[in-house]
Amino acid sequence: MSRVTQPASRDDVRGLWPAVSTAHLFRDCTELLSWWEAEPWRVRVSRAGEAAVLGRWREHLDLLAVRGLWCSNGRIPVLIEDLRAVAREQGFDRLLGPLVPEDSAGPYVEAGMSVRQRIVVYRMQPPLAVVRPAPAGVRLRSGTPKDLEVVEDVDRTCFDDFWRYDPEILGRSVETERLGLAEARGRVIGYTLSTVHGAEATIGRLAVVPEQRGSGVGTALLSDAVANAARQGAAGVTLCTQEDNEASRRLYARAGFREARGRLVSTISAPLSQAGD
Repeated sequence: MSRVTQPASRDDVRGLWPAVSTAHLFRDCTELLSWWEAEPWRVRVSRAGEAAVLGRWREHLDLLAVRGLWCSNGRIPVLIEDLRAVAREQGFDRLLGPLVPEDSAGPYVEAGMSVRQRIVVYRMQPPLAVVRPAPAGVRLRSGTPKDLEVVEDVDRTCFDDFWRYDPEILGRSVETERLGLAEARGRVIGYTLSTVHGAEATIGRLAVVPEQRGSGVGTALLSDAVANAARQGAAGVTLCTQEDNEASRRLYARAGFREARGRLVSTISAPLSQAGD
């Protein structure tokens, strides 16, 4: 049973918005309030003024993700133990920690979490330019929510169960982010999702069906996303990939992205059904 945090009140949620806004978890406070209203337990606060925003990682997985956690480093183990209890109460099998710099992961490991994935951050500084046209027979275009079903098919083909999006996440992303598509012979063979916040752009998704990889489609989609970011006034573009995804790392390096120092890591709990957890 949770003993440290409790579901937030409406005033708590409104007060939390500046921190949530900085983390780009929701478009605006109205969306955050809707998230809280649907399932109030997902936004947590403590008497000490600490807060957490939780959500299912993927609809097809029993993973509760900590989307945001605001507390001192010394309190992380206490909060993680409490959030594991929340996850268990809500019927989840594991708790997934937030993505944090590797040198800040110690408190999560101390709390009994283990490192699941190491993430590499890449950034393109101005001037923004990846000059690669689409290969012959491939057309690039902007997508709309009407393309959701075919994008789901591409996503399912390209990612394993942990990383692939479920329809709810993908649908929300297609509605709120810029969708770029690559088509060949009337079939969608790849896509990007990207956002621009002020002078910074983020490419959150780049997918190309396996049989088209290595043909230039990925670089063309990347070029398209970078060009769109530049048109919207972005001065830099950031993206992430798994450390062990060597193919994507080579693609980004060839395109002019530079690897940032250090790594980000995600942490995960042991199964919550195990005794003693």
